[in-house]
Amino acid sequence: MDKVEVRGLTFHAKHGCHAEERKTGGTFEVDILIDSDFSKAAISDRIEDAIDYVTVMALTAEIMATPQNLIEHVANDIAQRILDEFQEAQRCTVTVKKLQPPVSHQLQYVAVTRILDRSANN
Repeated sequence: MDKVEVRGLTFHAKHGCHAEERKTGGTFEVDILIDSDFSKAAISDRIEDAIDYVTVMALTAEIMATPQNLIEHVANDIAQRILDEFQEAQRCTVTVKKLQPPVSHQLQYVAVTRILDRSANN
């Protein structure tokens, strides 16, 4: 199985359940791993035969721009959209990190990872 990775995609977004998170927002980082067979693209050298990572980033940005309560929901939406957009994608793993969340503890981030498999979705 081949893999396409997008790592460290960073956004300012307003996801969260608390009023302050929705008002001021925060920094989020998204990592995406797409399992696929890109042998056709490797031979043809045509973007039409590949999983276009620019499109992956654009649809992720679109989803990140809409405030949601839970980053679990955000990760699921991103993974599902990728599977919907790219039929050759067999599995999509999305990690959403909320950097320096507004909590009373010192930490780098909180994160969730959602894995969607095409065979489980059909």
